[in-house]
Amino acid sequence: MNAVCIELFLASNICPFPDDIKMARICVLGAGVAGLSSAVNIQSILPEADVAIIADQFNTETTSDGAAGNFGILLGRTNADICRLRCWTRDSFEWYHKICTSEDANIAGIHRTHGYQLWRTEQPPPFHGSFDYGYRILSKSELLKLPGNYKYGWELNTLMVECRRYLPWLMKRFKEKGGRVIRKQLKNIVEISGSYDVLVNCTGLGSRKLFDDKELVPIRGHTIRVKAPWIKTLFIADSDTYIYPGQDNVVLGGTRQRGEEKLDKDQRYYDDIMARCCRLVPSLKHAEVEKTWVGLRPWRPCVRLEVEMISVDDGRLPVVHNYGHGSDGVCISWECGVDAANLVKQQLTETGSQRLVSKL
Repeated sequence: MNAVCIELFLASNICPFPDDIKMARICVLGAGVAGLSSAVNIQSILPEADVAIIADQFNTETTSDGAAGNFGILLGRTNADICRLRCWTRDSFEWYHKICTSEDANIAGIHRTHGYQLWRTEQPPPFHGSFDYGYRILSKSELLKLPGNYKYGWELNTLMVECRRYLPWLMKRFKEKGGRVIRKQLKNIVEISGSYDVLVNCTGLGSRKLFDDKELVPIRGHTIRVKAPWIKTLFIADSDTYIYPGQDNVVLGGTRQRGEEKLDKDQRYYDDIMARCCRLVPSLKHAEVEKTWVGLRPWRPCVRLEVEMISVDDGRLPVVHNYGHGSDGVCISWECGVDAANLVKQQLTETGSQRLVSKL
């Protein structure tokens, strides 16, 4: 699989569209993994449209950059229609698999992983197990050879998506296709409403202020990145303790603190993470800490992927929302971006006009 095949995969999403929407002006708000995935897919579906990204945080400044990136969905963490979630999971994995087997794999930060998820009690099959490389229930004798005296577990074969590489890879593709990037902190949509025909909102927790979303809840998370090149196997204990070997370091985690807003790096949380991970792999005691991170995951009762018509000045403007993915934003970001792009095209097609801000 090479870069040409990835381009063909993108091109497969393109459908015929009227000439009068080719030069539509589209703005994506947010430059995390949801925003970049949406922007690249919009360029694929509407290759002659003028697409811009407006954000005040990029690459290492984003929540996506701090994400561990293991491809694994827990239904209790991400709320969405089950049929949509299946499609997002299946098709996003297919996208990542194509990159993983291409010449861009290391540049994009996507590689296969293998390891174990361990539980105190029996659990239903992993949701993602039907879509990734598969899983296997561990026997009692196998569990006895693994740390922690766990009573149930799976052997996992999946992918890791390292956003510290993946985000710049997506951004490069976006710019190569003529995409424009503007660093700006928006305080009100009115600031840009007259400049674009459709907005795509991927601001995560920023939607609380920009779009008055009162359902969004921050889920604070902490991770540690350590230098431990001898660690080749991933471990997940229950759901909140994990060890993920990456290309450049190993990610240790984590925490899930609902409703916490502060981004102070409280050492007690990192000490707790290290202690839990060392119980799984004692040799981590000797690992050099490279970086600690704290961030806020944007969780809501249901992932918001829909169109809203908002009133601005004396007109109405379509906004495609794509946010609220919680802990699984990286996992399902690609296909959510495809859906967002199709909603943009639908809005343009239905109006049959380059200028969608209609007078009231």
